[in-house]
Amino acid sequence: MTPVNPMKQLNNQKPQRGFTLVEMLVSMAVTLLMMAALARAFAFVGERVRDSRADVEMTNELRDITTRLKDELEQCTVTMEPARGGTDPLGYFMYYEGPLTDATSSLFRVFTDAAGDTVLNDAKYGDLDDVLAFTAVAKPGTWFSGKVPRFVLDQKTVELLPVNNDSDTSNNILYNPANFPGSAWDPVVIRSKYAEIVYYASPEYAPVSLPASPVYIDVDGDTDLGSGSASENGYPDRVKLHRRVLLIRPDLNMSNGTIQSRSFNPGDGNLAYMLADAWPTASSATITSSAVAADAWMYGMAAVHQQCDLSLRRVLDSDGLPTQVVAANSIQDLAYPHNRFGHIRVPSALIHGSGGSSPTSMPVLALGTPPTVLNMLAANGDRIAPPLAVAGASVVTPTALSGFLRPEFVLGYDLSHRDSLNDKWGLQRLGEDVLTNNTLGFDLKIYDPQVSLFTTTNGLVLGPNDAGYREAMQEAVLSLQAQSPSGLTSVDAVVTRVQGDFVDLCYPVLAGGSLRGWQARPVDRRSTSADIAVAWDTRYFDSDFLVTPFSGVRYQTAGALPNTAYTDCLYSSGKLVTTTSGTGGHSIRLFQPTFDTFSSVYEHDGFMEGNWNGRGARWSTTTPATSPSVDAGANGLDDDGRFGVDDVGEKEVCAPFVEKPEAIRVTIRLETPETRQIRQTSVTHSGQ
Repeated sequence: MTPVNPMKQLNNQKPQRGFTLVEMLVSMAVTLLMMAALARAFAFVGERVRDSRADVEMTNELRDITTRLKDELEQCTVTMEPARGGTDPLGYFMYYEGPLTDATSSLFRVFTDAAGDTVLNDAKYGDLDDVLAFTAVAKPGTWFSGKVPRFVLDQKTVELLPVNNDSDTSNNILYNPANFPGSAWDPVVIRSKYAEIVYYASPEYAPVSLPASPVYIDVDGDTDLGSGSASENGYPDRVKLHRRVLLIRPDLNMSNGTIQSRSFNPGDGNLAYMLADAWPTASSATITSSAVAADAWMYGMAAVHQQCDLSLRRVLDSDGLPTQVVAANSIQDLAYPHNRFGHIRVPSALIHGSGGSSPTSMPVLALGTPPTVLNMLAANGDRIAPPLAVAGASVVTPTALSGFLRPEFVLGYDLSHRDSLNDKWGLQRLGEDVLTNNTLGFDLKIYDPQVSLFTTTNGLVLGPNDAGYREAMQEAVLSLQAQSPSGLTSVDAVVTRVQGDFVDLCYPVLAGGSLRGWQARPVDRRSTSADIAVAWDTRYFDSDFLVTPFSGVRYQTAGALPNTAYTDCLYSSGKLVTTTSGTGGHSIRLFQPTFDTFSSVYEHDGFMEGNWNGRGARWSTTTPATSPSVDAGANGLDDDGRFGVDDVGEKEVCAPFVEKPEAIRVTIRLETPETRQIRQTSVTHSGQ
């Protein structure tokens, strides 16, 4: 056996090969790609989880809100039958329709990009400026709750003491806060079987604009907080949905039928509690230095609504004018519009432009100026919306009392009145009535069985809630004129349409609606000229497409003046007021489309309410020499010598709409800002 040389064995071993630099780089690149893909996958899963969580949270929030709203509507104390005389309803149901609609964002915020495509960046916004209010009765075991200052209960307790209710008045006991525990202004929770409930949306206001001239925050890239400039979209940046519950407790009134006001010093000066501002101009004792004293007719009841959760009203004097004294409403009191939350009477000078405080308007909502989106112009400078008042056109947008509810009536937002940081009222209540943030729509619609939905030549079915409704109606009118130039007895023989839909009250004339009146208007912001008028054609017996139960207009020609273009009931209710001045003879000074169960109390209240000095019911303390006797509709006389005693023509006022609707629909639209998800849900109420 030949021995092996160990050195030779070592030399015969094959060399070991390592990774080259290229291989290392390739491996690292593959690893990085795999890590990036894995990170992207985790990010995708995370986004989906985040979106799903946000969607679930928003869906649950919507479900909670709509379930509560549905339950409370079912507990409404009245049907939706408007009062027509006789016994008034026990409570009320009311809904106000603001000038914004679902179509506003598509018409007023439409643009064309560089490629010529239509861009609707703000189409997410819906109808935001409606108000819903009604009285409700609680289910057993679930009574409504709210807060009142302790002294309201304590002074009533003292009044009910046996010693204060016997024939001997010499030993009567007076209310003394020192005899009761705690502070007189401490909040105490109470309950009630009945309540006045108000739903409304309210924007966030620029602090620098409050309280004198409220302007909502609408920045959108600039810093002037909502001037309506071209860089703003005209919609509030943030909108909250509010629900205010006001307890109906007339038993808390003192023996004189009012709630006794008191002045206390919580530690930073005397403050009046349960006292309204002087009407129509406030005293400096109750308002801040930055508030406009002359506007107390507008915000005068806001302070007491901040100080308690009772349904309250101003007590009227012998002339029927509001006083500073307040009283707790009964369910019957709330049938009368002037006793409700957020309702005011506008002095004569603000309606006519001159004069004193009387006659006042009929009760209307305390609203601000119109949303600035309605100021948008077409490409050639023409207005898309009806012109602002004062104007002679048949459809105008009043410059006041046609926006959102005044911020003074929002809990914690009243900067017009003096407030103490040492009590639990006023500014400390911010957010207590908020249901949700980031609201994109709070829209109420009423079912109109006669509204027309047209089928266009390209197969689309369009109704008043669609941005293209004006063009669809024009197409129908042109089709009628082309096929039957001499007239016909049946529009449906030529025009393809169906009838019946949920619509906005007064949908033909809303400044932000799809029609915006029947005069010629630019179709949208891209239009370089106005289109043709949407007028009635007298050659056709039933071509009055706009005359429906809840349109608010009556059969007229395109050039009709305001005093003849709208229904008599809108004028008689005081929700529409025109004056005899202005271009063309009449101008609209006040317009609040409202469905209201109303009341017949104004027919026998001893005051003159009626259509005089222009059109639109006004509340007067004196009787004009040329007018019939006061309360002519309930005096047992045939004052006008027509149609018998106390006929319809003798009545001073009536509900704004006299037909009972089949149903109303409430739609709430929300957005999650972090994920840009949008959801909406609707509630339908038949009100039978």
